[in-house]
Amino acid sequence: MASRMISPLTIVLTKIFSRGFYRANAGLLLFFFVILISYTILINPAGTMPHEMFGFYQLIVMLTFISSPVTMTVIFISWLLYTVKSWQYVTAQLAVSENCFLFYSTTSLGKLRQLRSWWWMQFVITLPITIYGILAVALGIANHHYLLPIISILFIFFLITVSAAIYVWLANRLSAGTVAPLALKLPVRWKKPFFSLFLYHIIHKIKPGGIITKIFSIFCLTSGAYSMFSSNRHDTRVAGLLILTAVTGHLYLIYQEHRFEVMTLAFSRNFPYSRNRHFLYITLRYLLLLLPEMILLFIMGPPLIAMLLLLYAISVMLFFRGLLYWLGLNMNIYLPVVFAVYILLFWLIMYGYLWPSAGMLLLLAYGIFYCRYYKLQPNE
Repeated sequence: MASRMISPLTIVLTKIFSRGFYRANAGLLLFFFVILISYTILINPAGTMPHEMFGFYQLIVMLTFISSPVTMTVIFISWLLYTVKSWQYVTAQLAVSENCFLFYSTTSLGKLRQLRSWWWMQFVITLPITIYGILAVALGIANHHYLLPIISILFIFFLITVSAAIYVWLANRLSAGTVAPLALKLPVRWKKPFFSLFLYHIIHKIKPGGIITKIFSIFCLTSGAYSMFSSNRHDTRVAGLLILTAVTGHLYLIYQEHRFEVMTLAFSRNFPYSRNRHFLYITLRYLLLLLPEMILLFIMGPPLIAMLLLLYAISVMLFFRGLLYWLGLNMNIYLPVVFAVYILLFWLIMYGYLWPSAGMLLLLAYGIFYCRYYKLQPNE
């Protein structure tokens, strides 16, 4: 029975595209999983909800995102971006010469059979989303939430079906040479300063990851806006924890920035720029990258507190970038080290060392950068 449901074409498509997608994006998926668990377990219990009655329930609500339509809308946008990223990967792989046989083997079948095989392939790609949907339905029924879990399941089904239809349409085009990766390019051209090249790289190459990162970061700030600037404005621990989590959400972009510098801009080390100038360029780049969060901070709270929180955010980002100069492009080592640093900074904030830790991180970031910038790193 199972062999009839899973056709040979489905197995081939899953091996080529689904497995390849997870291999290509393993670091990104692991990173967001670590950040989600960190935010859910560490930040949420630090609030004012009584642990005895609502701690576990609130943890489940944060994990499944079924508590409000606004939150569900944010999650739907992130799911759509995840799906668009899968479209980009699959269409790029369809253009590879080794996969040209698919244009002849798949089109020999009926459109409905093609759609079913592509549907199961996309279903495997969207398993992280699908598992959430199943969990949302189970928890929604258990806690008498019905509408949002059902809508989430329907939305997931819609995304998978539309994706499968797009793949069938691409596979049935007359020539394999007509398939091109989905891309959105800015039609405007202007001068690009050296420090801004990575920002353009985000727009040109890693738009989905960049947009998801900013959505997560802004969601962290807006979800805790009341706690960040409540009547007790002298206690900035909650604000510091939210800023720390939002900045940690930029790890993917920080890693891609270092990779871009090592792989694409290695020649820039021969430029007549001092290390101090390069460090200032990185700082300016992070200021521009955090511009949406900066605007939110100044809107939600006093300018002085917002300025200090921005300083802390920049210090954390610079330190995370400095770790890459030390550890290199080894994600398997980098992520555990960053998670350990996150835990350490979490407790420093809880004990009231937010501002001293900002100064310490800034000094450490500069020291690592100055000592390691011209030295070869592992895996380079």
